[in-house]
This record gives sequence, structure tokens and C-alpha cells, in this order.
Amino acid sequence: MQLNAEDGGHRQCILVTNNENNICEEVTYERNKRVINGYTTPKGVEVAGLKANNLRYYKTDYISRDRTQKNMRNLVTAATDLLCIKEELYDEEKTFGRFKLKPQLARYFNNGSKHMLIVYREELIDEIATEIKNLYFGKIRLKIYVFSPGRYAFNDNFREVEDKVELVALPAAIYDAYQNIAKAQRKTV
Repeated sequence: MQLNAEDGGHRQCILVTNNENNICEEVTYERNKRVINGYTTPKGVEVAGLKANNLRYYKTDYISRDRTQKNMRNLVTAATDLLCIKEELYDEEKTFGRFKLKPQLARYFNNGSKHMLIVYREELIDEIATEIKNLYFGKIRLKIYVFSPGRYAFNDNFREVEDKVELVALPAAIYDAYQNIAKAQRKTV
């Protein structure tokens, strides 16, 4: 963070731990948070924060490989944070157009130059497609990750706004990514 502040760099860091003795939650995370927000030393010296940075804390959990409807929905919900990292979009909005979003149904992320909508319930698709007709995203397409038990991303429902959207079916895209990683690992072993 300090080097980025000094030279205008864009370095990023991901820390991974098993959190033994709560080292992540109680030490590492807290130290990084103080560096970003600023702090006072034990001698009373004020240290300015490096405000141009952000900090995210994620916990992982096991989700069964069995492709049941419940497991697929759990995978999509759990993968939302990974999609935010992939798209570099963390600013969540509580509304999408005229809709107030419930996080268990859909989530919308927007940083002004990128837009991402994650739809967990396919029952909302027609309403969302209709709402997109009235919205303007500039030259950028709205990336929509939509839950689908198969590989179909409901392209027909978005036909009237296909020039405004990029559709991705979940969890198929996640399973494909995992399979590609597994293939690469098998080749190198």
C-alpha cells in the first residue's frame, strides 16, 4: 500500500490463511484496516491512513459437488464474492432501476464504469429484462450472471435488450472454470 502511494502503482495483494489462533481476524485484518483508516501510535503520534486502498475479508466453506438444485444454488450464492473479485466490482447498490433488490433474489454492483447484476431466481428474469429497456448503461454492457440449472442463460428473454447485456449462466460457468483448472493441474502433475 505504501509503495502504491509513493509511485502511483496498482499493486494488489491476496492473503490466504487457515486463521490458526485467529491470526487473520484478530491481527492481520486489523493491522491492514488501521493502515488504510489511519491510527495513533502508543506514543500518541497520528499516522495518516492510506485511503486509496480497500480491504475485503472472505471465509470459505465446503459445498458438495453433487449437482442438486440446492447445491447449485448454494454455489452461485457463495460465488458472488468471487465474481466481484473477477469483475473488480465491489460497490453494491440496493436498487436496480425502479426495483428495490432483496439479496436472496438478486444483487447489483456498479462502480460507474462497470455494471454487474447477479440473478438468483429465474422468476425475476422477465421483469428485469423489461426494466433494462428503460435503463442506460452508456457504451458498456450490463453483465448479468443468471442462475440456471443448465447452460441456458435465458437469452430469449433478453432478446429485446441483447445490445445492452452480456449473459452468463451460473453455475455452469463456475463448473467450467473448475474443470479447466483441474485439467491444467492434471497436465502438470
